[in-house]
Amino acid sequence: MDRFDIAPVSLETPLSLPPAPADPARAGFPLIASLAPVAGALALWAITGSPFSLVFAVLGPIVAIGSMLDARRSARRLRRRAGADRRRLVGELRLEIGERHRLERRAAWHRTPSSRSLLEHSVHPAWREAALPPLVLGRGAAASALRVEGAPVDADDRALLLAAARLDDAPMSVDAGAGIGFVGELPLARAAARASAVQFAHHGHPRHFAIDAEGPEDGNWAWLRLLPHRGARATARLVVVETGARPPSPKPRPSSPTSSAFAAADDRSRVSIVAIARTAAELPPGLGTIVTLHAPDAALVQHGGAETHVVPSLVGVAEVARWAQSLSAIAARAGLDDRSNELPRRLQLDELQPPAGTGLDRSSLSALVGRVAGDALELDLARCGPHALVAGTTGSGKSEFLLAWIVALASAHSPARVSFLLVDFKGGAAFEPVRGLPHVTGIVTDLDESEAERAVQSLRAELTHRETVLARSGARDIAGLDAGVELARLVIVVDEFQAMLERFPELGAIIADIAARGRSLGVHLVLASQRPNGVVREQVTANCAIRVSLRVLQRADSEAVVGTTAASEIPPDLPGRGVIDRGDGCPVLFHSAVATPSAITAVIARSAGMPRARRTWLDPLPPRIAPDSVTELLGDPRPTSPDEHRAVAPAFDGYGFGVVDEPERQRRSLARWAPHRDGALLVLGAPGSGRSTALAAVERAASESVASIAAAASATLRLRGPSSADWDGLVAARAAVRGAAPPPALIVIDDLDVRFRAWPEEYRHEAFAMVESLIREGRARGVAVAASAVDPLALGHGLRDAFGSRLLLRHAARSDLVQSGGRGELWRASAGAGAGQWRGRRVQVVMATESETPGTPEVSLLELRPDLPYAIASAAPRAAAAVIAAGGRTPILLAAGGEPAVRAAIAARPIDAPPPAIVGDAEAWAASWSLLASLREEAAFVVHGSAGEYRALMRTRGLPPLLDDGAGQCWVIEPGHDVRRALWPSRRIH
Repeated sequence: MDRFDIAPVSLETPLSLPPAPADPARAGFPLIASLAPVAGALALWAITGSPFSLVFAVLGPIVAIGSMLDARRSARRLRRRAGADRRRLVGELRLEIGERHRLERRAAWHRTPSSRSLLEHSVHPAWREAALPPLVLGRGAAASALRVEGAPVDADDRALLLAAARLDDAPMSVDAGAGIGFVGELPLARAAARASAVQFAHHGHPRHFAIDAEGPEDGNWAWLRLLPHRGARATARLVVVETGARPPSPKPRPSSPTSSAFAAADDRSRVSIVAIARTAAELPPGLGTIVTLHAPDAALVQHGGAETHVVPSLVGVAEVARWAQSLSAIAARAGLDDRSNELPRRLQLDELQPPAGTGLDRSSLSALVGRVAGDALELDLARCGPHALVAGTTGSGKSEFLLAWIVALASAHSPARVSFLLVDFKGGAAFEPVRGLPHVTGIVTDLDESEAERAVQSLRAELTHRETVLARSGARDIAGLDAGVELARLVIVVDEFQAMLERFPELGAIIADIAARGRSLGVHLVLASQRPNGVVREQVTANCAIRVSLRVLQRADSEAVVGTTAASEIPPDLPGRGVIDRGDGCPVLFHSAVATPSAITAVIARSAGMPRARRTWLDPLPPRIAPDSVTELLGDPRPTSPDEHRAVAPAFDGYGFGVVDEPERQRRSLARWAPHRDGALLVLGAPGSGRSTALAAVERAASESVASIAAAASATLRLRGPSSADWDGLVAARAAVRGAAPPPALIVIDDLDVRFRAWPEEYRHEAFAMVESLIREGRARGVAVAASAVDPLALGHGLRDAFGSRLLLRHAARSDLVQSGGRGELWRASAGAGAGQWRGRRVQVVMATESETPGTPEVSLLELRPDLPYAIASAAPRAAAAVIAAGGRTPILLAAGGEPAVRAAIAARPIDAPPPAIVGDAEAWAASWSLLASLREEAAFVVHGSAGEYRALMRTRGLPPLLDDGAGQCWVIEPGHDVRRALWPSRRIH
């Protein structure tokens, strides 16, 4: 142990063991106390002569014995007290020894800190140009500088003295000049060797000391390239030698790429070897120290013929890489590292030599995206990912880096091997140049709330599709698929990921799902944000092995992404400069390439003849769909599950009126309304939402299912005005449904909620009743009813519930849509005409030309037949009489109670005069009931007024045909004929 150095620490005066407690003096025999009672007893007996006085003589021996026992008890008490005092002093001494050891240990670790301490506490480097101090191998027991004086009393004292002379958990260090060999399992040996290299880099000045590694080319020693200890003028160097590597010569081999930094080193430069091997026999000869690692906490150090057990110092690759990056940044600020000068200030993508094509190999997704010191920067999402995290403030070149990566991947891989889904929350301008690539399946710009839900459904559908393909092929992951299986890797690039999550937190769940399952399914995330720290979920970042940080403003943001603050120290005038961790835990400086327009155009031209990648993300439905573009929009409705491999639907499965967006199945389908299955259709929407267009689309689909145009016209009943035509159509349709005549196949009612608003109340109620009757009774006769409305509450409960299907177009408010039975998350205030939802999915109605509004039915002028008497009821009988007189007929005016006068006038008319035309109001006719009864069989009746006057005159409860408001119409009932409309002659006088 004397060969392990611990420098003395300034201690106080030596400590001392407490002296052994002294034995108490032994008490003598109490002779006088014993004889005094005997003398007293004899004196009493001599005086009294009583023999009982002699009893007191016995007290003498008793007192003597008692005094002796008391003396012994006191002695024992004194010994116990002295022993307790000494034990207390020994305990205090033990505590003092422990405190002295703690101070001594702290001072020792302060002088020679461990590698773990250097990494965890970011200790500033203690670079020196002179000889290095011993390297700390770990911690163990060493001789303490503490001195304890005094003679031990017992075994405990001897153990205390031994403990005082031994300092546990002390830094155990050796001189590395003679070389150190680490023997054991390679992961343990490498971890211990890394700790030694950390010590060397911490103490050695970069201009005078250099560090290199020789052995297998892997990621275990790539972090050494991050260190600033690469000087060609180094006077001392440390070389790490893996198993099987030959020990380096003082002058390095020119052919060794890892030793090129030492090519100009002086031949007399000192070389310290740190060798790593599984067994001691594999170590190079002549090493001064051999460390055999048995476990992470147990190692045996052989040094100068002595053996010592230590707990080795171990460090991992990722943490030492971060430390090396910070050390390099310190050296750069001190002007000791010119590594950044090796990087270009601007680099075009076409200046990089693309990697060799991977052909049918699905296991690689490599691309050259920039340059690191002395080499091109190659990233492989498949092997090093599966996901990447990119940080960078405004102006750092983040979007340009993403664009260059996309173009590089497209240049190196065909659309059959990689496809892109690009999401940009800055408006979509960044990715617009690559829209022409056949690899691009979609570019998604700023989403609204409904599109966010659509995004979630589309991505989940893509994951389901990929799981299905893997299950059919029996492969565990995408790399195991046969070459004939069509499934490209999907790279989802999200720019401004932070902004997306702030607006739509629900997207975080699907992103986390992709992050967890993407490796096997071949879905890769590239998430870019200005400040990912605290925004990206931990379960997402845990799967983002590739970390990129271009310039950021906060040190914490740089450290959170790449484990070093170097990205926060990049000058603002170097866009594209950043720090990257390629998945090996070794962050390095790099400069991103720029994809120039010419480079992008060249890649698009080279891939122009390649089949486009399978669409994983369908564009939103267009705002207008022409009838001849429906087939193109539907495309190939690719099945997404085995159950969907079914026969083509029958020729008629309803009326197709629009295109439905099905993101959860990655397809579009025809929106069909099958009246026999779905019931009557009610189209609801705000004014201008396309309700009439939707009904026109239904009419068009219905007409295409009929053999001829004439048959289509007769098979469809349209209620679009005027009022008289609408009324007659409803009456005729209900009669046909209830009778034997063929009813119309389709009844179309536009604006049903206001269609009958201007009608008289009794007609309005009857019209709604007829519509409900046609819906409920006509279904069995094959009658389909399609209507539109703005306010469904205006229809009444019974009629509203009669409609079995609802097409919901744009509503004025989200609450109105929900109240109408729609999904609030699909509401869009900016939705155009024809956009809505059908059965819970977004739909766009096909544009169709509305049929012409029918004109007013031809109504003939009222002409009084000369062979018939007329009973005329009018609210203005005198004016009506004047009209009749102007037509050449002599009227007879009927007043209330004037029946006798009328009969007299009839009797007094000439024999050759035409039959009488009696004119009165409803009240007069009601009073002249006998006259009315006599005329009922042979007279013609004319009613110029309201339906109430008609009922009063005709003595019926039914409603006559509806008269058009303001058209000057009247009712005419001739013997043997149904009631009909006629134009009141007053409209044609003059």
